[in-house]
Amino acid sequence: MAIQNYTDMIHVPHIPLHVHSARDMAPQLFAQIPSHPIACANWKKDFPYVPKVEVKVAHTLSHLLLRYEVQENSIRAKYTQHNQKVWTDSCVEFFASLDGGKTYYNFEFSCIGTPLLRYNVKPHEGDMASPQTLDGILTSSSLGKQPIDEVKNGEVEWQLAVAIPYAAFFAHCLTDLKGQTLSANFYKCGDELTEPHYLSLFPIHTPKPDFHTPEFFQPLELLG
Repeated sequence: MAIQNYTDMIHVPHIPLHVHSARDMAPQLFAQIPSHPIACANWKKDFPYVPKVEVKVAHTLSHLLLRYEVQENSIRAKYTQHNQKVWTDSCVEFFASLDGGKTYYNFEFSCIGTPLLRYNVKPHEGDMASPQTLDGILTSSSLGKQPIDEVKNGEVEWQLAVAIPYAAFFAHCLTDLKGQTLSANFYKCGDELTEPHYLSLFPIHTPKPDFHTPEFFQPLELLG
């Protein structure tokens, strides 16, 4: 697989602590971490709606931390079980590779934190994470955890914090990410919402929406 030349890089700060529960992911923890806009509407002609989405990224002694901040016209959270079709709900995603795009993980979360995780040996093909692995991922949503029928009030705001333990990269033996560089992209979607949309942090150059494009991942440098 040909990987494009990297032109952008996110420097991921290190926070020297252990995360033990969702309570450890209070907004104050992310206060000094820069935000990155998930704003590339790569298929705007067919999907013109662009909600406002930002993500913050950090890593700790035990977890990779993500915090998504979203404003969108409608929300839905139909799915509540591991590895269900969360991409059809109000969904945020993180795809990451440890080997330059040869293989990659897709982490997907509904707006209430329902997770999906697969390790892909090629695009759209690989092994789903076990329930035990997914149980180890901590999520904290401003919307709670109960299912939500589609709400179309206009400019709904929500936040989702995620703590991914290094064991969630289940095809690798990770105990730390300090000093490593991943290749990755971040996404926002909602396939079955009234206004479906497909946004990325880094641009994707495909004719139709497709997030499984490691050739367009860009580097995340995890600082020491």
